[in-house]
Amino acid sequence: MDPSRRLPKHDPAAVLAIVKKYVVRRGGSSTSAHRVKRAVDALLELNAVKQYLHKRSNSQINAFATHASRYFELYLPTGSIEISHTSRYSHRTGKSELCILATTPLKVGQVISDLKGSLAHLTAEEDEELKKTDSRRRDGGIRRDFSVIHSNQKNKSHLFLGPARFVNHDCDHNVELFRDGRVITFRVLKPIAAGQEVTAHYGEGYFGKGNRHCLCQTCERLCRGG
Repeated sequence: MDPSRRLPKHDPAAVLAIVKKYVVRRGGSSTSAHRVKRAVDALLELNAVKQYLHKRSNSQINAFATHASRYFELYLPTGSIEISHTSRYSHRTGKSELCILATTPLKVGQVISDLKGSLAHLTAEEDEELKKTDSRRRDGGIRRDFSVIHSNQKNKSHLFLGPARFVNHDCDHNVELFRDGRVITFRVLKPIAAGQEVTAHYGEGYFGKGNRHCLCQTCERLCRGG
């Protein structure tokens, strides 16, 4: 993670065109995997992406392609979730935040296979960089980047990558983390209606001691937390 690195200029319309051409369209005999692969191949041909990946190793390019494929999967006609905006945390974070909404009813025990993520190790320096802004806050130092996960077992912090990183916390959550090989996804704990937010539990002390700074909908309803 290099905060000084800037992405090459790119045309969002070119990426949107790839999504429409290879992923969103209905009909045809192509499998979902084939659609996503063609979309990724087209993405890798964009000049901005070529510039970004220039001099990268094959393993880094493959990691980029895998990461991109997880976002393309969200736009398949068979998808069950979507990334949406939420204003719940904006007054604290000072920026627009995202959330995950169900687009179809999700049943208890169902694994949300199109909501994937993975963990990238953070060095101690990178972890401190993410905490800098929080250390100046007067509300107890709530970490602004909710994509950071700390492993007590390994005593290390990781950055949660992929669409799964946009799953927000709720003390009365409706999904749980589910590891499928190297991929992290979620399993449904309670019925989720179309249009309802998908929420997980970040831990008892993620938002301060006893989650006293929690901003989730449940805490708001019960008049507790931040």
